[in-house]
Amino acid sequence: MIRPRSLALRRIIPSQPLPLSVLRLSRSPALQPGFPLSARYNSTNPPISPNTPSQSSVPSPRQLSSFYISNVLPLKITYWDFRPSLANFLREESLLERIHDITQDIDLYDFKLESLEISRKDGGVFLHFSYLPPKAGPTEVSAGHSEVEKDVVGSQISGVPASDPSAPGRLFIEALEKAAQKNGGWPNWLGDWYVSQKSSLLQNTSIVPGHALYSVTDQQGLKKGDEGEKKDLEVNTGMGRVWIVKGRQWTEDMNRFPTGRLRVEFDGPDVSQEMLYTLFRPYGRIADIQPPSPVPAGSLRFATITYSRLSPAAIAINCLHGFSTPTNTADFTLKTSGSASSSTIPKSRLRIFYERPLKAHAIRDWISAHPRIALPVIAFLIGTLSYTFFDPIRAFFVRSKLEGVWDIEQYSLIKTLRQKFVLPTSFGFLSSSSANTGESEEAIGKDAWQDRVEAEKDVERWLSEYPSTFITITGPPGSGKVSLVSRVLKQQAKPALVIDCAEIAKAKNDKGLLDALADQTGYYPVFSFMSSISGLIDLAAVGLIGQKAGFSTPIDQQLRQILEIVGGALKDVSTHAQQEHQQETQHLKDNADIAIERERQRRLIARGGWHDGRLDCLAGNGVMSELGVGDEPYLEGDLDLAPPPLMDDTAPIRGEAVPPTSASLPAPKQASPEEIAAKAAQQAANADLDAESEEIKSLPIVVLKNFAQKTAKGDLWTVLSEWGASLVENKVAHVIVVTEGATATKALTKALPAKPLNNIGLSDADESNALSYVKDKLKSLQKQQQQPEKLGSESVVTTSTGSTGTMFSLSNDDSAQIAKLGGRMVDLETLVYKVRTGTSIKDAVEDIILRNTVELRKAAFGDDAEDAKSLPWNRSQAWKVVKELASKGEISYAQLLQDFPFKGAEQALKALEEHELVSVSYVDGRASKVRPGKPVFRYAFEALVNDPIFKASNQIEYNTTLINKAENDIKTYENELNSLKGIITDGGSEALGVNNNWLGIGGHSAIKERSKWLLDKMLKNVDKTGKLEKENEEMMKILASGAA
Repeated sequence: MIRPRSLALRRIIPSQPLPLSVLRLSRSPALQPGFPLSARYNSTNPPISPNTPSQSSVPSPRQLSSFYISNVLPLKITYWDFRPSLANFLREESLLERIHDITQDIDLYDFKLESLEISRKDGGVFLHFSYLPPKAGPTEVSAGHSEVEKDVVGSQISGVPASDPSAPGRLFIEALEKAAQKNGGWPNWLGDWYVSQKSSLLQNTSIVPGHALYSVTDQQGLKKGDEGEKKDLEVNTGMGRVWIVKGRQWTEDMNRFPTGRLRVEFDGPDVSQEMLYTLFRPYGRIADIQPPSPVPAGSLRFATITYSRLSPAAIAINCLHGFSTPTNTADFTLKTSGSASSSTIPKSRLRIFYERPLKAHAIRDWISAHPRIALPVIAFLIGTLSYTFFDPIRAFFVRSKLEGVWDIEQYSLIKTLRQKFVLPTSFGFLSSSSANTGESEEAIGKDAWQDRVEAEKDVERWLSEYPSTFITITGPPGSGKVSLVSRVLKQQAKPALVIDCAEIAKAKNDKGLLDALADQTGYYPVFSFMSSISGLIDLAAVGLIGQKAGFSTPIDQQLRQILEIVGGALKDVSTHAQQEHQQETQHLKDNADIAIERERQRRLIARGGWHDGRLDCLAGNGVMSELGVGDEPYLEGDLDLAPPPLMDDTAPIRGEAVPPTSASLPAPKQASPEEIAAKAAQQAANADLDAESEEIKSLPIVVLKNFAQKTAKGDLWTVLSEWGASLVENKVAHVIVVTEGATATKALTKALPAKPLNNIGLSDADESNALSYVKDKLKSLQKQQQQPEKLGSESVVTTSTGSTGTMFSLSNDDSAQIAKLGGRMVDLETLVYKVRTGTSIKDAVEDIILRNTVELRKAAFGDDAEDAKSLPWNRSQAWKVVKELASKGEISYAQLLQDFPFKGAEQALKALEEHELVSVSYVDGRASKVRPGKPVFRYAFEALVNDPIFKASNQIEYNTTLINKAENDIKTYENELNSLKGIITDGGSEALGVNNNWLGIGGHSAIKERSKWLLDKMLKNVDKTGKLEKENEEMMKILASGAA
């Protein structure tokens, strides 16, 4: 328990004269510093303090009682409610002083104020007092017994017999109300305005709470309300803002804040709803009473009472907590009438607490109890939130990526800085070398690939038309596919979205796939982790409700949703570009109209027919205001009849402007106004280009780079091809697909089966273009040197000076070495890099061939026999291709499939092509020739074949496979010959009934021919087996010698 503290009451110094009653109270001895007044905060027991005696300490004739004054301070409805603290800081002492002044006017029955106790959370004040009860005489006792029946009716709402002459309410409430009216009403923290409003409301109220009674009087007849019953209610329970504390006061400071719901626990038998209504209704309107429900053993049963407002609930809990009451209205009536003693009537002690309107975890409990309803609804709400809130944000980020909003390299300031400044690592600041070097390093060699020019023109021509199909660019790695597309995009100056499919295909799970696609398209924000969580929720839903809740979505559907947003953003970009063009066109039209009008005004001024209305403000209207010119010809037809005079010989009037003369006016143009208007209209027409052509120019470009070059998780290639097909069919964007082989176009053909693809096939450069490319690259190296220097032991860049400057030339040996690399740009770049580091061309080419040989050996044959088992082809098939391509350079695709080991194993050859070990050329969509994966592989194949140990080991394995196949064929032939022998032994053709020979000549001819064919095939296989075994013996000798 918190001990009470003394309340230092402050004196109020009024700024105006106060009423006499106020002055009398301010001068009363009760306000002296020695007055025994204390304020108690959040105590849990009845007031006990040196200045506030308890019932045991009060002399026996005196009695101790309490009133509860409501609505003095604000109710604290939440933990963060600052109003009680504010009222405590500003007005608490003044409010208690006013209550003290009101009690000083009570001089009945030796009334004495013991203490004031504040209930902070409930906003009220307990007024503890003591008094001397009156002594009842015989007349009062008989009168009391005669009015028992009336008191029983009134006591149905109260709690104490109304006839009790010592009831505190009967003795002091009326006097307290009068004293409060004299002092301006009971105080409130909101001020006197609230007090006056509350007082007027209580004065106009004559209806007993819960009743609608009409009383009959002799003077007024039927009257609404019963003043006597209202008086009994006020005396025994309280009314307005003064209430009798009937129970045991309990003021606590826990986080239980006032609510309209009260939990009434019964320490004893259950109390009926009628009795609860009788007890609690006087404090305010009750919305509902919920009767007790079963509770666990050892717990008190309770009922729930719901008030319509907070204030009545706070009053009831402070006045009735701890009150012992009969359990039903019948016993209550007997008690109030005195027909039965209190010991024979069962009672129950009330324990009242605030009940939260919304119980903790109510939503969670409801969801767990109704998963069939809650889970689909949650899924719908999440989808709705994503559609209405996140999708516009994602579309904005996709448009920003297309328009280059986040790419600082596209801003003119950054471009200027990059032209004027070099990298900080060069320790230079201002430098114009990058701007004055002419063609950049990136552009070197562009003109050397003359066959790319036609390809670029074809792509630009297709981009100038409406999209009707895919634009596919195929070719081996390093053939310049990406550089070709980059140059086209720079020339088109259209918004382009480049999607690197190889980065997406690297994903190993669904989350990585979604993140990679979102990163390539600018799709943000993306909640890829929700895919795994949704799968777990659906798995749990199957266990709970027996079916999926619909949270998880297949990965292909999620990819389509992302691409759908991207497609919408592409369309918005196109629409925005068209709107900008329309605004520019309209601006040009407006400028043309303005130019026409200005030219017309100029000609009118030159001819004297222009009238400026602003001159009327200075010179006035009329003929004289125009310096004697006369009536003005406002129409151009009037000008033809009356040409304006020129004031060549007439001096201007003093103070007036100089009139136009032939010298001051410019010479008129030869063109007529009609010609000028036609010229301006022509300019506007030129600006207003054809709407269809402008729409095509506004279409963005989507580039699918590295499409279908590797296997990807799920149906990625199908989803991308279908999305690209929808963009093309709906004329949303041009779609360019960059891939390596023709096999990757199968998904595109399936997406657009009725339309042929616009295909451009790039191949390696020929020998002359490759040499030109290397020369152009090495030319930049020579510019950095002061004199020609030796590039290697056998390769020298020779120069010759002519009229055009320095010319480069390579020796025949160097040209032959470069020719080994073919036209693959990757290998040519590697050669140039090695030469720049000081390596000779011959050594550089040999190093490139060696590296490719090692790479080819590992990729085609595996590190060991165990590693070779995981390859989609066997070593015999790889050796066949290596050996044939090393000797011929190319193989017929159809012939290769007819011989061992590719007969019936076309998938192995496709796998070799997919792994870029070989390349297949196509003629009219049909596979024609098989060539090395890149030109340098030809010499790598030769290096493998020329390696004795490697050749011997693989040839033995290849021959062994052939020997096994030949032996299996021989056994098959032998079995068939035995079958034919059995046929002859059993009668041959006669036994089969097919003997059609003449005079018995020529019997068994078919069996003889078949046997002869089998014997010939057997002989060939035997000879082949002998040769192969002999070759294996030679190979074994090589392996035994170990000579490389």
